[in-house]
Amino acid sequence: MNRTPSRNPKGRRLTVNLFIVLFLIVGTFVAIQFAKGYRPNLQNRSLSGTGLLSVTSYPKSARVIINDKLTTVTDDKLYLLPGSYTVKIEKDGFHPWVKTLPIKNELVTSSDARLFPIITATSPLTFYQVKNAALNTDGTKIAYVLKDSPQEITNGLYIHSLSGNLLGSSNVQISENSPKDFSQALLIWSPDSSQILAIFIDKIPATKNTRQTERVSAAYLLSTKGINSRTMSDVTLRLPLIISEWQDQFAKLNLPTLNLFPKYMVEILTKKAGNVYFSPDKEKVFYTALLDVSLPENEIAKALPNVNSTLESRNLTKDQTYLFDLKEGTNYLLPFATKSSELTKDLIVSVSATPSASLSLIRQLKAQTESRLTTNLTWYSNSRQIIVTNPDGVNMVDYDGINMVNVTYVQPLDGFVATSPDGGKLVLLTNINQKPDIFNLITFDLK
Repeated sequence: MNRTPSRNPKGRRLTVNLFIVLFLIVGTFVAIQFAKGYRPNLQNRSLSGTGLLSVTSYPKSARVIINDKLTTVTDDKLYLLPGSYTVKIEKDGFHPWVKTLPIKNELVTSSDARLFPIITATSPLTFYQVKNAALNTDGTKIAYVLKDSPQEITNGLYIHSLSGNLLGSSNVQISENSPKDFSQALLIWSPDSSQILAIFIDKIPATKNTRQTERVSAAYLLSTKGINSRTMSDVTLRLPLIISEWQDQFAKLNLPTLNLFPKYMVEILTKKAGNVYFSPDKEKVFYTALLDVSLPENEIAKALPNVNSTLESRNLTKDQTYLFDLKEGTNYLLPFATKSSELTKDLIVSVSATPSASLSLIRQLKAQTESRLTTNLTWYSNSRQIIVTNPDGVNMVDYDGINMVNVTYVQPLDGFVATSPDGGKLVLLTNINQKPDIFNLITFDLK
């Protein structure tokens, strides 16, 4: 009787195992290529490379229009073939955001749009009359002088906290407006926001042989923690020491931030630029060039897979204002910036060799915290936008100089603008529905 030879079970198991290994290898390869953005192209019978576009916005659920076609809503991620795309993000009631973005094979391109309302709701922070507002070092508190209140005792110098106060009012009076009228004083915050210098300046009329000059007539140092005594001591004689101490504090704040930047930018910011203002997150800085100079090639960008597509300006022109982004090493021209003809801020990185209380040093201290004194630009609290004041009112623009939109046509008094730490409120010292010479702190809702 003939028997059919049995198949080799070991050989069959080996074949199955080889197929499994091959399947895993092919599957892993396909998964990796898919994760990189490759997609099947049925026409060419091949895998075509794509790039990933990540679209986010505040507020969320905004429409995403790519090359004039409604594509999705934020927040979403899209695989697109390499190329240049015009991305528009819009939401009813808000200004649209538009930018041309390059999509590169196997790379992620991000578009993070902050949309601002077309019509902003307003609310008064103060009533009657406000004069002489001053912003503290980190932009979280406003010192202001209230006048023309029905009760004389409530007139005086106040502190308003932009971050709110769960334990009580956001407005705290620290001094009455008598016997000194603080609306006539130069108000300067200390670097740590614990004190305010109120400096009174007299103008000495010009004569045949002399020009008009100014001198400090009185100076008072006030605590910001609570009400100050009406019998405050004049600290005019101590001003050189106070200024020297505050210069040292500003230097200790500026130097660690400055040292984060490349050496060539440290050289420019300290010696070849004025009106230097760091962003709240310390990762960006805008500045005005004091002379023509060129930045070296962007080595930081070379080491990154993808950077902002907005065109750089690495050849600086005197009196033009620029913004440098530390994370990407990019530098952008801000052509809409203007500068004061009266004052240029010098970045304080050391203490004056000889203590002095000159008016130029006093004004330099004030300019350290208030960019409105030297330029029409102010940082928005998220560090990704800049507030711009011009004849059209108050505008918002992306840090790279694109997407400028108008928030309000109202003009702020002396350019005073501030934002709440969460970016939800814009605060202006301005006039709305009152007599032309009556100004108050008004909030504009940006949510």
